[in-house]
Amino acid sequence: MELTDHLGQEIIHRLSKYIDVAINLMDPTGKIVASTDHARINQVHGGAQRVIETLEAQQITKDISSQYSNTKPGVNLPIFHRGELAGVVGLTGDPDQVYQAAGMTQGSVEIALEQLYIQKQSFYQERQWNHWFHRLISDEDMEELEKEARYSLRADLKKAWQVLVFQTTSPFDFTERLRRQAEQLQLRPLFILPFQENSVVMPLPFQEHIPPFQTEGPAAVGEPGYSAKGIYTSFQQASQSIEIAGKAGEMIYSGAFKVERLLSSITKETYIEITEPFANRLNRLEAPYLETLDSFFKNDLKMNRTADELHIHRNTLHYRLDQVHKKVGLDARCFKDAMILQAILINR
Repeated sequence: MELTDHLGQEIIHRLSKYIDVAINLMDPTGKIVASTDHARINQVHGGAQRVIETLEAQQITKDISSQYSNTKPGVNLPIFHRGELAGVVGLTGDPDQVYQAAGMTQGSVEIALEQLYIQKQSFYQERQWNHWFHRLISDEDMEELEKEARYSLRADLKKAWQVLVFQTTSPFDFTERLRRQAEQLQLRPLFILPFQENSVVMPLPFQEHIPPFQTEGPAAVGEPGYSAKGIYTSFQQASQSIEIAGKAGEMIYSGAFKVERLLSSITKETYIEITEPFANRLNRLEAPYLETLDSFFKNDLKMNRTADELHIHRNTLHYRLDQVHKKVGLDARCFKDAMILQAILINR
């Protein structure tokens, strides 16, 4: 990575607040690309060319400055990035007085180049994963996707994965927060990507216990699955679970909603044919009856647990369920009727 005029001028702008001598930044040809003295920009710096030839620091005194074109007394140091010459930094002044500041400037520029390099690599890799994931959910050839992940993205998918899906109003900001959380928890997700307009997706290698994540919106964890196909299936499970039972600030597990997911997958025509007469009546029920049904199903049709949760007497619970049976035509205490009622409630 080389010094450019835009990057160089930004570095000069920031460093000049702390260093009270003239600063020049030269590219690998010796041309001044940024300077506190704008008149010197685009000049070829003879002292920098000497540094480029020797790859060593050059201290130029007043006595020898005339030997180099467009050069003043000072210190010129090579800037390296990942073993390659990226440019030269020069500070004007008595070499003994500015050498330390030149060294600090050299270090600052090399750090800036490395950070920029990391950001660009991260951005490029994120784009690659984003393209890969969109192809995955389009149900493209799984074997080809696994090869691409292995050879282009350097990721081995041959293990079990669980996909976490988060809904959020700010997917890009939440992605950054989630990356920091994952790093703090020492997790190694395959990727963390914004998805569509309101979601973030994170596949994790399977582990028994998913650590808690801070999320303001609904979140869900798909069941573990192997390789690319497992990632695809786990993502679908998590997404469907959020649609069915997602609650703000709460993480749910798709494995706990198998029946609900099954019922929600019934074709529209079949669903309407079977449920329409009952759904019209159910939708006319008062809120306490609907609340009772929700609690009754959540508590696995257990009368005592439902009554305790609703803070009502068992007789009151029986009365409400009798009224539902009378008004809707389905008895929630009978398995087959309960299935139809559950399907209506899920798809309301």
